Amino acid sequence: MAKKPAPTEKRIVLPGVSWQQFETLLDELGQNRTARLTYDRGKLEMMTPLEEHERCSRLIESLMLVVADEMEVQVNSIGSVLLKRADLGCVAQPDSSYYLTEKIRLPNRAELDLNQTPPPDIALEVAITKSSFNKFAIYAALGLPEVWQYWTTIGDNVLKGNLLIYQLQNGQYVECLTSPTFPFLPAKRVLEFLDQSDKIGLAQALTVFRSWIQEQRSLNT
Repeated sequence: MAKKPAPTEKRIVLPGVSWQQFETLLDELGQNRTARLTYDRGKLEMMTPLEEHERCSRLIESLMLVVADEMEVQVNSIGSVLLKRADLGCVAQPDSSYYLTEKIRLPNRAELDLNQTPPPDIALEVAITKSSFNKFAIYAALGLPEVWQYWTTIGDNVLKGNLLIYQLQNGQYVECLTSPTFPFLPAKRVLEFLDQSDKIGLAQALTVFRSWIQEQRSLNT
C-alpha cells in the first residue's frame, strides 16, 4: 500500500495587492483569522499553519515563560500578532512575540502598529515550509532586535529540528550561539528541551529545565 503523503502547510501568494486592499482584507478576515500573513510592498502571502507548527510554538513559549520567571523579569507574550509599518509597506506575523518590559498596552491584540509602539524584544518563527519572502529583510525593516527561528520538516517527529538565534546589528541579522537577551541560554539547550518534552513529557521537561537555569545562576553568583 502506498504511503500516505505527509500533510503540508498551504501558502497562497498574491501579487499586486495595494495597502488599502490589504487593510480591507484584514477587516474581512477579522481578528479570529487562522492564516499567518506576510506583506511586502504589494505582495501578500497567506499561510495556514499545521497543528505541528503550533505545537512547536507553544513548547518554546512555555520555555520562554520559565526563563522569565526564573530570571525575575517581566514578560509580556502577545502571541502571533500582526506587526505593521504602513510607511514601509511591510507586515510580518511571527508565531510568538515577547516584550521583556513592564506590560505594554496593546490597542488591538490582532495587530500592532510599530509606528506607534516599539517592536517586541524577541520574536519566534517556526519554519516548516519555505516562505516566498525574505522574512529576515522584513523583520529587519520592522526593527525586531532578536529573532528565534526553528527549522523543521513534517515527518515522524517535528521536534527534531534546528534552532537559530539572530541579533539585529546595523540593519542585518547575525547568528548567535546564545540568546542576546539571555546570554546563559544557548540554542542547543532549547533543542534539548524540545527533545525532552517529546520523551518525558512537557511537565517533567519544564522541571528539568528550571533546575538547569537555577544551576546556571548559581554558577554565575
